[in-house]
Amino acid sequence: MIRLSAPAFSGSKDIKVLLTTMLRRRQSELAGKKVLDVPAGNGDTAQLLLELGADITASDLYPEFFRYPAIECVKANLNETLPFADASFDFVICQEGIEHMPNQLHLFQELNRVLRPGGRAIVTTPNYSNLRTRLSYLLLESEAYKLMPPNEVDSIWAADKAHSIHDVYLGHIFFANITKQRALAALSGLRIVEVHPSRVNYTSLALLPLYYPWMRLMGWLARRRGLRRGTPSAKRPEIYAELAQLNQSLNVLVGGHLIVEYEKRAETSQAVAELTGKLALDTART
Repeated sequence: MIRLSAPAFSGSKDIKVLLTTMLRRRQSELAGKKVLDVPAGNGDTAQLLLELGADITASDLYPEFFRYPAIECVKANLNETLPFADASFDFVICQEGIEHMPNQLHLFQELNRVLRPGGRAIVTTPNYSNLRTRLSYLLLESEAYKLMPPNEVDSIWAADKAHSIHDVYLGHIFFANITKQRALAALSGLRIVEVHPSRVNYTSLALLPLYYPWMRLMGWLARRRGLRRGTPSAKRPEIYAELAQLNQSLNVLVGGHLIVEYEKRAETSQAVAELTGKLALDTART
């Protein structure tokens, strides 16, 4: 099962502070390990990882913004193939990047490709699964009820010699809620091992008593119906139980950020074969 922590009721809401605290706590795991930080931004996280003893590689669409000359920042576009060999890293940190990516399946496949077997990817994003964002989406199809929905004027954050839309740094257009992330990761060969704690969003906490009983009820009905219908699958009960665990998590429902840790369990081709049944079919034929 996925490890789910309780949200924090005090402390910083800043994702950089939350991630820094978590990485410092895990220094013994990171020391001496090959770590990729992408997108690296201004380089604060990469510098921290270097100080913690990691063998750090930094990469970003705009390496000119990287401000630590002791660390090389390699230009890379997460919409394309990353310029790193297969199985190059023990850890990948993808901080506040996924919500800018139009092809998030490709992103997860690339994270999986560059990870060694059993390697970990830590992906952070604003929490599009908390109750405030769910209400905001109902009202305005926006991530916050005080903001306009994503649009072509406000959502272009940077562009330098852009040759296609994939070269443009887009804003928070591509919501990456927890169940969507989980499905894309599974299709790529990754699995969620932990959702780390973040600071409580108090609007979401205020909404919890109103929504939570209905969410439990509707979730139970959806699982019951799903188990009765469709092609029989031995994996469905386990997958549905994991989805229920995520949907009922207080950290997910009221946390301000998603800090999700994934483990590489298979190559993408193997994961797809398993999920589509081709692996079992080929084994039976032989």
